[in-house]
Amino acid sequence: MTDARPDGFHHDLVAFGFSAVQKDRRGVLQYARRANSYLTEWVHDDGSEALFTWEFALGEYCDAAGWQIGAAETSLHILYPQFDVQLTREIDAVAAEVARLESRLSGLNLADPAL
Repeated sequence: MTDARPDGFHHDLVAFGFSAVQKDRRGVLQYARRANSYLTEWVHDDGSEALFTWEFALGEYCDAAGWQIGAAETSLHILYPQFDVQLTREIDAVAAEVARLESRLSGLNLADPAL
């Protein structure tokens, strides 16, 4: 994408593995990073602050594992946070959210008796 802001935050996001994928009608740049085949992390940059969110292709993951969620199309089952996180336009803030998310997802244990 050629409409990315050529500033330090943009360069830091690219170095961290994010790619500018689109600019919405309000001028907010959207960056994506594929952490694995199912998890996509997003940063929305309006030039003054950033918004971090993510999506996990749960239906596709379950299908690959030989599981099923209901009878619907697997591509319709997406896991995402209830609330996005507002951040300063600093790569350290983005890196902290990425680490927090990936730690929480890697610690998910569906067989945990405490559930």
